Amino acid sequence: MSETVGQINMLSSGVSKIAQLESRLKEVKNKQGVIGSLWNGFKELTDTGVSSSDCNSMLEKYKRGEVSFDEALEYINSFEKKQDNMTDLWANILTGITSIAIATAAAGSGPVGWALAFAKGAPIGAAAKTIIKLLDRATNKKHDDEFDIKQMTKDAISGAITGTTSAVASNVGIGIKAGKIGVSVANGTKCGAQCGALAGATSYLTDVTLDKDKYFKLEDFAKNTITSTFVSGTVGGVVGAGMYGLSGNVGKDVSKSLTKTIIDDSASSSSRKILGVVEKDLLALS
Repeated sequence: MSETVGQINMLSSGVSKIAQLESRLKEVKNKQGVIGSLWNGFKELTDTGVSSSDCNSMLEKYKRGEVSFDEALEYINSFEKKQDNMTDLWANILTGITSIAIATAAAGSGPVGWALAFAKGAPIGAAAKTIIKLLDRATNKKHDDEFDIKQMTKDAISGAITGTTSAVASNVGIGIKAGKIGVSVANGTKCGAQCGALAGATSYLTDVTLDKDKYFKLEDFAKNTITSTFVSGTVGGVVGAGMYGLSGNVGKDVSKSLTKTIIDDSASSSSRKILGVVEKDLLALS
């Protein structure tokens, strides 16, 4: 007879709980690729967030009887989740920057609309995220998981959406040019909400399609879509206000170079992604 502990199956008899926790922690550590390892190293260096050393300390606490098995296991699982989220965040940031550069170059001096964002951002994003995540898995200690077809499919779909929503223009610059912060906030919120709805709906449908243990439920689909819309929309408004406040060109019609446009849009897109993760954590939505 077996039971599931975290993501692994273990015999309920003949295996001590200490061994179960040690095995679980080893599995989590082994799945860390270059991105996860660098992030864990940063946390170790700065003593911020849950690190692998903290998990080791938690295991020692369990051995001394200071915490329960469930508390120790939850701590390890939390470490894994945070590492997974951060790895995906950095993959999304790099994917977004790549897609922005290609789509912006294709648009020339004009803004990137939804049609161009889909045409250029989606395929570039799909390729970029698939490659980034593949390379990350190739640098971990798990055996032969680089070319996980299901994971690569998920990465490609997620990358296509990330590429599209990163490349499309938020139009907060219209408010900066007009000297109206309300316009920048409104446009940032609108674009963020649209991007969030697309990402949330697609993410849920992808999981339902590719994970045999997940089934479509309308209420879950709606919840996932609405949550993503809310988070992305509020973050979009905040970033819109921030771009307005930080701009030295309020009320001016300024022509930016291609390089400057890519840098500014990449900074805005990356800020939205980071703040989105922060908001989800604060509201316990992730």
